[in-house]
Amino acid sequence: MRINKMKNEPIILVNIESNNSKKVINYLEKNNLKYYSTKSLEESKVLIKKKISQNYKEFIICGGDGTINKFINEYQKLPLNKRKRINLGIIPCGRANDLALTLNISSNIEAAFNIIEKRRIKKIDLIKVNNTYFITGGGLGLPAEIIIDVNKLSKNIFTRFIKRFLGNSIYLWVTLKKFIFGYKGIEAEKNKLLAIYILNQSFIGKNFNIAPKAKNNDGFFDAKIVKIPPTFISKFKTLSNGSKGKIDKLNWVKSIKDKELIIKLKEPSYFMGDGELFEKGKEFNIKVVPNSVNIFSN
Repeated sequence: MRINKMKNEPIILVNIESNNSKKVINYLEKNNLKYYSTKSLEESKVLIKKKISQNYKEFIICGGDGTINKFINEYQKLPLNKRKRINLGIIPCGRANDLALTLNISSNIEAAFNIIEKRRIKKIDLIKVNNTYFITGGGLGLPAEIIIDVNKLSKNIFTRFIKRFLGNSIYLWVTLKKFIFGYKGIEAEKNKLLAIYILNQSFIGKNFNIAPKAKNNDGFFDAKIVKIPPTFISKFKTLSNGSKGKIDKLNWVKSIKDKELIIKLKEPSYFMGDGELFEKGKEFNIKVVPNSVNIFSN
């Protein structure tokens, strides 16, 4: 293990609320690697802010997409010349780990550290929504409502057990529940919409291959505007096609590939990015910030 012998000592941050954090901590302690643990995403944000301000240049995030989201939003507050010198490593131990999957970073802890040690850097685009950034996928309507419902499952011991038991399948389970028991959708430009997806990579929530041609380093995002499906059965066709990368074949879906987009809603709504809920609003200015983050990749 050469991590602890690197010229620039990396800050290793473990979100202990992430699914496989115990295994990661055991590995780190076995290899005598110094790490910082946090009990929540907000605590992670405070620690990341502190260590970035101390001019550390190597960060290893042991967590999921939400923890990475906290990192990039603190990172983006730095001047460009400082951002260019910072590198990010990922040890995936969250629920979906969408970014790690896209970058072919193994869920095996030692294999993930080996990728960092090879020091192959990939420059990744970010997507800015008003004043907040995300790196994987997000959207309005159904994707935000799914996260709201998933977060509700953290309220007591029983629902937390269900959430942990289902793992990354929780997103599919909540989606099915929304379809079966009804979901009103959102209204934009006089259209009733099931969802607006904004993708920096092909899939979201691990199971939904919404934009198979999307890339996180091409300077564009892929948007999918999904109207309310015309029938009850067509809702499940939307789900099926969305998981198979065939959502574009549905005539109630419009695809856009662009660098900027403005979305105006009739009523305030949350925007979801990287599994996190951003500030509520009625207008969302979305644009790509190309080549923003240096990430150790396979």
